[in-house]
Amino acid sequence: MSFAGRTALVAAVCAGWASVAQANELTLRPDAPRPLYMQAEDAPEKSSAAETPQPAAPTDPNTGALALTGGVDYTTAYFFRGYNQEDTGLILQPWATVTASLVSNDNLTLNAYVGIWNSFHEQKTLSGDTGPSAWYESDLYGGIDLVLGKFTVGTVYTFYTYPNGAFETIQEIGFKVAFDDTDTMKNAGLSFALKPYAAIYFETDDGNGSEDTYAEVGVAPSFALGESGVSLGVPISFGFSVDDFYLDDDGGNEPLGFASIGLFASVPLPVPERYGAWTLTGGVQYLYLFADSAQAVNDGGEDDEILGKVGISFAY
Repeated sequence: MSFAGRTALVAAVCAGWASVAQANELTLRPDAPRPLYMQAEDAPEKSSAAETPQPAAPTDPNTGALALTGGVDYTTAYFFRGYNQEDTGLILQPWATVTASLVSNDNLTLNAYVGIWNSFHEQKTLSGDTGPSAWYESDLYGGIDLVLGKFTVGTVYTFYTYPNGAFETIQEIGFKVAFDDTDTMKNAGLSFALKPYAAIYFETDDGNGSEDTYAEVGVAPSFALGESGVSLGVPISFGFSVDDFYLDDDGGNEPLGFASIGLFASVPLPVPERYGAWTLTGGVQYLYLFADSAQAVNDGGEDDEILGKVGISFAY
């Protein structure tokens, strides 16, 4: 079964829940709908496992070779690579990553990391009888990033698991290339950098059916607001189907899946330095769905959505 097929099951159940929620007025539903940490990886709808959180700076209390990052996000809807997973009720997404600095010198930097990302749904999306009903997804990932000058080349392996029994486990390997154009933009007299990237992800095992291939390109510019410590990010991304990740109405491969743009603000929190650096982030994301399969599972065929996110994170 393709990813579109699995997501169709989610949409069918969500449609039924939506009518109940509207009748009882007990749940929060966005006017329209990953990664606050948009590289995401990740999908913009969730934090990108392929983008390694960097070890803490030498001025931080943690001067060792291991860095711990983590946090929790609240989102009005959970979209994964343009596919609607859930858009009613409370959705909380905690995550944590441990990064090891293996090599760091004037020529290169090599980091390895392992982590976990989760999505808990009040609506108990597609819950079966095999586990905790509200724990929809738990992703386990590990990877390596190599930094050579302004380029970062990374690979990540991810296990997408569904503790509540919604789907069988999916395994995926991804490759990503990113370019830091900060100096280039400064030389051009501009106070921001685009930081472009390109990535491709291959499913290596899908317990639900066929293995699909997904690709993504994007930019992640950010701006500092004076000396306030507040920064603004404007992530932009496009998702593509290399092999049946998105489908047209006839069941054929549809190359362009979605486009996304977001506006997020990050504010440092006044937490004592010995506890690491804490940040509050919030913003909105606009999604336009090009693929027929993405539209079909989104609120009866809607082709665009707006979602909101707010979260707290730390780095130590």
